[in-house]
Amino acid sequence: MKKLIAIAVVIIMAVSVFSAIAEATDVLEYVHIEASGNDPYANFTFHDGATIDPDTVKWAKIKYRTITETDNTGVQLIGQFYINPAAEPFVPVKYKHTQKWETLVVDLTSVSEKATVASKWNSSSYTGVSQIRFDPMESDRDAEAAHNEEDTAVVADGDCIDIAWIAFFESEADAKAYDGTQNTPAVILLPEDLAAYTPGNAIKSIELREEEVKAEDIGSGDDDPNPQTSDASVVAVATLACIALAGVVVAAKKTRK
Repeated sequence: MKKLIAIAVVIIMAVSVFSAIAEATDVLEYVHIEASGNDPYANFTFHDGATIDPDTVKWAKIKYRTITETDNTGVQLIGQFYINPAAEPFVPVKYKHTQKWETLVVDLTSVSEKATVASKWNSSSYTGVSQIRFDPMESDRDAEAAHNEEDTAVVADGDCIDIAWIAFFESEADAKAYDGTQNTPAVILLPEDLAAYTPGNAIKSIELREEEVKAEDIGSGDDDPNPQTSDASVVAVATLACIALAGVVVAAKKTRK
């Protein structure tokens, strides 16, 4: 009888923990960016007056949620980084359009497939080191159809994207490991930095927001090896509960023999 009670207690614990995982939430602060027209962009100043060293800082990581997927011609939207002062070629940011919170690691020395010049991500070209230009939504030039070469592709009125943070790193490993909590970025743009943007072109608004984010609101996190639940400790407790349950069941079977 005692063993049956123990089994029941462990089952209840496991069910409770897994329910907690399903319901666990984090409050996430982010910016909601709306734009329209041709070439929306803004300039952003790094947090706390920091400056970037483009000769050593080669990687970025973005936490984002796409809402609008394509431009007015059906071509997928991407993001773009530019050095400051801005000069071609841009650094492409190719989103996963899942409408969930995703993370994406970006090689800052990469360029568009259609670029005819080499990357300018270096200290000779990037001299305005306290800022970066970011185009949150642009047509993917590498995927544009022939008729879009005439610049007919635009961001439609009210198109939007959510950004939680943009962090910059010296190593790819640090970028991949970052989950928004470690003190590892060389420089970072937090929601308040993104909201305090310097207007460029065709940005309608950048608005600070926050919301509770559940596990089902988070994407696959291909670039993030960290657990995608709101509380990693909950996962650990769930695992221990399952192990304990298995042990009790095996012990009960042995006793019956």
